[in-house]
Amino acid sequence: MRGLIAFLAVALAVTALANRAAWLEAHRDALSLVMSTGISARQPTVAADALWDPDPLRSRLAVARGLLAEAYDPDAFSKLPVRDAADAASRLEERLDLARGIAADALVELPAAWQAAMIVGGATNRIWSLQGDPRLFSEQSVWETPLRAAAKLAPGQDEPLRPLAVAWLETWPLLSSSRRVEARETLRRAFADPDTFRQCAALWLAAATDREEAFSLVPDVPWGWSVVEGDLTAREDWDGFCAARQLRDLAIRASAGRRVGEAAEHLRGGDPSGARSLALGVVGDVPADRRFSVTLESALTRCPPGPVTAPAAAIRRWLDLALDGFVRGQTWLPPDAVARLAASADDLPAPVAALAALAGGDLSAAEVIERRAEAGSAEAWAPYWVAKARVFARAHRVAEGRAALGRVNRNWAVSLPVIEARVALAEVAGNANGLAEAQSALDGAAAFSWPATAWTWRGPAARLDMCAVRDASGFALTLDDFPSRGTVVQVSLDGTPVAVEPALDREGLSVRVPVSRGPHLMEITTVAGGRVVPGELTLAP
Repeated sequence: MRGLIAFLAVALAVTALANRAAWLEAHRDALSLVMSTGISARQPTVAADALWDPDPLRSRLAVARGLLAEAYDPDAFSKLPVRDAADAASRLEERLDLARGIAADALVELPAAWQAAMIVGGATNRIWSLQGDPRLFSEQSVWETPLRAAAKLAPGQDEPLRPLAVAWLETWPLLSSSRRVEARETLRRAFADPDTFRQCAALWLAAATDREEAFSLVPDVPWGWSVVEGDLTAREDWDGFCAARQLRDLAIRASAGRRVGEAAEHLRGGDPSGARSLALGVVGDVPADRRFSVTLESALTRCPPGPVTAPAAAIRRWLDLALDGFVRGQTWLPPDAVARLAASADDLPAPVAALAALAGGDLSAAEVIERRAEAGSAEAWAPYWVAKARVFARAHRVAEGRAALGRVNRNWAVSLPVIEARVALAEVAGNANGLAEAQSALDGAAAFSWPATAWTWRGPAARLDMCAVRDASGFALTLDDFPSRGTVVQVSLDGTPVAVEPALDREGLSVRVPVSRGPHLMEITTVAGGRVVPGELTLAP
């Protein structure tokens, strides 16, 4: 028995040593392959996985998959130094041939290995495509058969669909009608992966016969339409961009609505962390305009207490929208939502912080900020004084309201928000003469057209406080400056986008949207292409 035990111990030790030696040999082979291909510098995660995989076959396949992925990624070498990137690109065919050889050897041992079949088909397609080899078309089955086999062997995997999608798009004009029907279903499934769609979008939009066909395979989610917008901008297809922007906004609305509903379910299920994550995603993703104000309010309502850790730029855009309306006596976001956004905003200037406190319903906090900042009549404080005068008017504190208006910067003295605040104070005070004077000033500011000099700028947006002398069915806008290749502008009226249209010449654009008599805020923003400078705006009959 002792002899048997000793024999078994020696046998186990020998086996362990043999396995260790085999692993070391496989590790050396993997290290040699990683170093010779240089993949550790470009894809360190792939290299690490290959080096520590105990199965030498899987290790080599991992490197081969990494090499194939580089052939389909236009940014694969973008992070390398210029000289290294050029060298890596020049050796692409060589590395693809190596990957194909590794995969072919693996298929001999493992005929059902979908990764190996994918690499064989994908590498062959890429090599022939890079070489301009006519076999890409004449011997299509050589690369197509293994790619289709890989997709069939791994029905739950999307990875084999990427090289198949790219290959079919490159040969799209030569596909028969029946093959295109089959290819579309494969493309639809492949495009569900964001990386695949980003790589294939330009090819697909170029291959599609018209816009309807092109848009039919776009993933109906916000990121899908954003990718399309980027490609259409590069093509300077401004009409296509406008169509894609409308569909993107619909996708944003649907996506945000689903996430708000899911946040509510998480709250009911006792998962405040999940609800918070979903709600904050909505705050960061939805455009800051009045079409989505109810969605934003719903998201904040379902976000558990705590700071709103959405992107700072998104929070500031929503605050700016709410404060624009508040200064003009309108509620574009409820006070609770404004207060929560303001509490989470970083480094707000004192005039903005004080105005946000007012819009959030906290006059005392606003006055504390005002006193600490020693607020004066600087132009930056003008919106705050106007809004404060309106707050006092609603509270029937007329004298204090007039004092607030008295501190408005002289550049704002004849502005529409100031005139409207004067009207509100006079109405509350019951001062007939004062009301008549203020109303006369408001009537005097009313017009049916405004010159280019009436526009002001806030960042990239041109803004116009206008008072329509009558109801109108729309307006026409000329352009004083515009890119020679055209651009796309978004026109907003009182915080709501009313048009996204190409701007191609000095004639500008004509927008058909009801404009009621009285004060409005017009805003023009470039959303694609270069910047425009608005000219004269005229109301339509």
